[in-house]
Parts: sequence; C-alpha cells; structure tokens
Amino acid sequence: MEQVIVDYLKHLDIPISEAYCKKVILSHPDYPSLLSVSDLLEQLGVPCQIGKIEEKHLSKVEFPFLLHLDTAKDGLVLIKDLKDLSKDHIDLKEWKGIVLKAESVEELKDSDHNKQYNKERITRNAALALAISIIAAFTMHTLVSFSWTNLILLTTSILGASIGYILIAKDLGIIYKPVESFCNTSTRVNCNKVLRSEGAQIFSFFSLSEAVISYFAFQLIITGLLIPVLSNPIPYFWVLLAASALSIPIIFYSIFYQAAKAKTWCRLCMLVNAVLVVQAGLLGFLYVDGVFSISEIEVMPFFFSLFLFSALVALVLLIKGKIESMSEAVNAEIAAMRVKNAPEVFTHLLFQGNKVDYSRNEYRMVIGNPNAPINLLMVANLNCHPCKTGLKQVLKLVDQYPEQVNVSFKFLMSGNMVHNIPVSSFLINYWSQFISGTQDESNKTRKLIKDWYEYMSTEEFESIYTESLDVSDSAVVSHYQWIAKHKIVKTPTFFVNGYELPSQYRISDLSSLLTGMIPIFDEEIKALNKPKELV
Repeated sequence: MEQVIVDYLKHLDIPISEAYCKKVILSHPDYPSLLSVSDLLEQLGVPCQIGKIEEKHLSKVEFPFLLHLDTAKDGLVLIKDLKDLSKDHIDLKEWKGIVLKAESVEELKDSDHNKQYNKERITRNAALALAISIIAAFTMHTLVSFSWTNLILLTTSILGASIGYILIAKDLGIIYKPVESFCNTSTRVNCNKVLRSEGAQIFSFFSLSEAVISYFAFQLIITGLLIPVLSNPIPYFWVLLAASALSIPIIFYSIFYQAAKAKTWCRLCMLVNAVLVVQAGLLGFLYVDGVFSISEIEVMPFFFSLFLFSALVALVLLIKGKIESMSEAVNAEIAAMRVKNAPEVFTHLLFQGNKVDYSRNEYRMVIGNPNAPINLLMVANLNCHPCKTGLKQVLKLVDQYPEQVNVSFKFLMSGNMVHNIPVSSFLINYWSQFISGTQDESNKTRKLIKDWYEYMSTEEFESIYTESLDVSDSAVVSHYQWIAKHKIVKTPTFFVNGYELPSQYRISDLSSLLTGMIPIFDEEIKALNKPKELV
C-alpha cells in the first residue's frame, strides 16, 4: 500500500519524501486501511476524496486515481490512464466501487515532511556528486596513461561495482522499479528466487552480493588508481589475471545452479558472469600476446592485493550490518508508533491524567479558530528556549489543521521588564487593549507572541511595541492566580481540552493523532460528564 501511495503522489508531481510517507502509513494504528492513507494525505495537506462509483462511470473519472481491489497487494492499484483499466491489467470483478482521488499541490503544509524532503534532496545530490567525482577521478587517472586495455578494465569494473550495489540494495530491501522490471519478468526469470537461495550464500556471514561489490571495488582501486600511475604496473596485471582465473569455475557453477537447481535465471547474476568473462578474455589475450610474462610476477603485489580485498570485504560487511541494524531499529519504532498513534490509547492516557479548571469562554489569548473542537493550552515561560520550540510546534498544528485546532496561552511571571513592567504583564495588557476583539485577532495574537520569542530581548521588543499602556491588574492577577492554583512550574506544559498532555507524548506527536481524536473526545467527554446513577 505505502509504495502505491508514493507512486501515486509522485505521478501527481507532488514533491514528497518517500521514506517519510511510508513511515507515516506504516506507523498508523489502522494500517493497512484507507484510513491510514487519508490521514497521511490530510497531514500533508493534499486534498483527496474517497467514495463509491459505478463501473460504467469509472472511465469518466479524471486520471490518475486509485482503486481498491480485494485481490491487489494491500488493496490499492494505481490507474494512470484508460489502458490501466483494461482486463490485462486488473480484474474489476474484485472491485467494490471504492475510488480514491487526490489533487496535486505545489507545496505541502507538513513542515516535518518538508524538512526531511530537503535533507533527502541534499543527500541525493551529495551521493550523485560523490559518484561523479569518483568516476571522474578514476577516468582522469586512466587517461594519464591511456590505453584501450585500461579503459576496458576500468569500464567493466565500474559496471561490476554498480551491479554489486544493486545486489546489496536488494538484500537491504531497497526497491528500484527499473531493476525489478528487469529482474522479474516471468517464471523463467526471477532474480529474487536465485539471490535468496542457498546457492547465493557463500558462507554463513558472506553472500554473493557482498562478494560481488567487494571484488569489483577491489578491481576499481587496482585498475583506476594503481595501474595508471605505477611505473611498472605489470605485476598487478598478474593479480588481475589470477583473480579472473579463479572466477572461471564460479561462472560455470553460477550457470549450472540457475539452470539445474534453481530452474530460473537471474539476469543480474548473468550480467556479473558476462563482465567476468570479458575481463578473463581480455587478460588471457594480453598474456597470450606477450604483454606480460611469468618472469614479471612479484610477491608483494599479491600480498597487498590480498590485504586490500580483505579490508574491502570487512568494510562492506560493517556498512551493510550497520544499515541492517538501523533498518531493524526503524521497524521496531514503527511497530511501537502504531500502538502509540492509536487515538484510543492516547485519549485513554489523557483522560486518566491531570485535568485543570479551564473554560473555553474565559478571557484568553487564542491563535486559530476559536470554535475548533481541539483546544491546546500552552503554559510557557517567556525566557525559556524549549518554550520557543514548543510555540513553533503548536503553531504548526494550527497551520496543519486550521479548522480543528486552536491554541491559547498562559505565562509564568517573568523577570524581564518591558516599559517598566514585567514582559508577561506587558503581553497580557497589550493584547487586552490593542488586540482583543479586533478584526484578525488570531494573526495579531500570533505576531505578538512570535515577536517576543523571536528576539527574547527587551530592547528590541520595545522598539517594535512603543504604545503606552493603561495597566490593568485584574487580567494579570487572574492569569497568575490560575497558574498558582494548578501549581504549574515546568515549562512548556501543554493541555488538550483541559487535560494535561501525557508524559509519554510530545506536542509534535499530535500531528498524526488529531484526525482520530475528535470523535473520541466527543464520546469520552459526554461519558465523563454524565451523572452517575445512585444504586
């Protein structure tokens, strides 16, 4: 399901982070279901509709869209055009009439997603630059002492190393669609079956994919760095010839195993075999042609090559093991988040916690829709940097769910003075005199609080807010009395509809919980307020 959604959003030209979208869907408590998909799209800010339609009207729906089929893997099929609706692609007998249609957007409103997307884009560009730089460096070395022999050896080494990377990626579960299309076209061509068989495991700790990338990385160093610059590279040609000679029985075994035991072919394995054959043929020809002779064999290059290859094998095993450990940690986190993200779990913990005396109708500074069903209360210290971070997180929630969420504030007494009064008192009085009840009250309140946390400096803040105030003690005293009554000393402290946020959750966790919270809130609050019957 998650891969289909990613493909769909990419087809809509929406700039998405594949890893982020998959993680959100997989960690949803109702995965796999259409609810996990619709909640992701709502979190990202992608408009979508899910509904039923008769088959005769299906061709009139604007492409692309998703169909929910009972026989499809995880239920969803991407329909890009009319061709995808043909019987060769899907069986509409398994369709129950459910269609999901999303709209393209240029920018997503989930700031966490956008940060990860930008990081991934930088990482991809860095990886591309690294690959180009390495290839360019090897090529320049080869051109210093250009010969067709060196060029062919370098080219085949790069090709072999690329195939080795693809094999490692398959081991780690990284999917490239062109590779999958190339590898699994029929029952007679199935790379996965061969690569996951016993024949692809050289030792219990060392597989074919690790051997391929280690061997060709070793060749890259020899052919791209050493041979072009050494005054006498002939001893290393003997190293390559010896390695190629050892690869010949491996080629025959690979073909035999695929034909006789696996009874299917691995195209990636055959590509590796082809590269090895070309290299063996070239090196054999050079030997027969007298380019290098037995008298030029030296022992030290063989020992150096042995240690180099061993080091590369160890490096490959270490990197792959680290990536697998990280993947296991992510999977464990997703499994835990699937429980944690269940609205029923969150609201159960929430309603068991501390409830404060707080009315929606009281005098309060509100950002967002004042009639929103979810009211967040932030108790903050105006000199607290974690509170500055907390403000960004609650404003993100308001921006993500403008109709469902608002946030109001309580401030601890501050020692900073603005125009000769504590900054907390200044904010309350300024809001009361110049913002409360005005048009665009929410945005003005937002600017006032953001401005303070932006500077957290009385001088800069005073230069912006120069108005003289008629200081009123009533609102300020009521404000501080509320904080003293509920004994709040830790900041930031958050409340959701009057209930203190459970310690197991951060305010940022609400991003994936809010959609499911609203109906539960309605039912639970009614149950809590229902008078108990006397027995």
